[in-house]
Amino acid sequence: MKRINCFVGYGQIITTVFMMCSNNIFNYHLLEILKNEKIRTVYKAKDLNNKCLAILKISADQPMEKLTLLCNEVLTIRRLKHRNINNIVSCFLYKQNVYLTYNFMCFGDCEMLLKNVYTSGFPEVVIALILKDVLSALTYIHHEHYIHGSIRAKYILLSPKKAVISNFSYCQSFISQGEKKTFIYGSTVGIEKALYWTAPEVLYQNLSGYTEKIDIYSIGITCCELANGFQPFKDTELTYMYIEKVRGSPHLLLNKNSLLENQGSLSTDYTIKRIARDVIVNKSFSEDFHQFVEICLNKNPLSRWSASKLMTHSFLKQCRNTSLLHQLKGEDILNIKTKEHEIFCDAQGTHNHQPNDTIWIF
Repeated sequence: MKRINCFVGYGQIITTVFMMCSNNIFNYHLLEILKNEKIRTVYKAKDLNNKCLAILKISADQPMEKLTLLCNEVLTIRRLKHRNINNIVSCFLYKQNVYLTYNFMCFGDCEMLLKNVYTSGFPEVVIALILKDVLSALTYIHHEHYIHGSIRAKYILLSPKKAVISNFSYCQSFISQGEKKTFIYGSTVGIEKALYWTAPEVLYQNLSGYTEKIDIYSIGITCCELANGFQPFKDTELTYMYIEKVRGSPHLLLNKNSLLENQGSLSTDYTIKRIARDVIVNKSFSEDFHQFVEICLNKNPLSRWSASKLMTHSFLKQCRNTSLLHQLKGEDILNIKTKEHEIFCDAQGTHNHQPNDTIWIF
């Protein structure tokens, strides 16, 4: 079996990260493809102990800056230990691909559920249950002096027992060279798709910087996404989205009252095109939920509550006598097949390595 040492090719930081987290692809049996994108594929798999896992396969044939982002994500997640964070079980490289293994979240991500099950939005009680867990994770992350920086439905995963947050690619730390910074500064270059969930103070790109309160703003936008059933500011120009946020015009929770109060406004009109008017008319959200979202979407970051304070909001009281398992058990979620969900027919044969195979050592 031919062995090639690739330490130099990926740089010292990449070598260090994946030596810390070594494993072997032959320890896993890939069952099916859950999601297939240009440079990454998500598999459902089982390990040698027959435990279900999710395996993310990412091509290492990328610019160094993107690989460095990936390494930073791995290092950050391995520092953070919380039940509502999608922790990495192991990671390794094989044949110029990076493999990250995670605990399997059988209900998938919230964006997928909005597309295939809750097409007009989650019930309010389910949103409360999800947010309770997400806020618990954010409370911990902020206490550890980090900003997540990418809260949205796509990066919230569900199982019968809990919700977890994933994607720490743009996580930032207040600690630099042993000192704690008061503000963080960052560019919006290369993250255009994420700007719809981004707080206005990030969009300003000025010397004032921003704090962990940008995650709270993203919680507010995500609330609207989960409740309305679609991405905020969908099909609008980035310029319009920027103006709306700078003005302090929050994205609306769409129900009968918001339809009447904001009739004729551009921000309401474009969302009406996304879902049937009769669906909106029949929707009803509690006053607590409206207040919760308004607090999160306050233009002034100092007026937004912290994650820990939001956990005391009356909106979350409805979580006391129920659970995600109880609320979701009536839906046949486990049997949902999305457009990206294909049977991985040749999984067994794919891993039968031959003596002449090249094994990459990192």
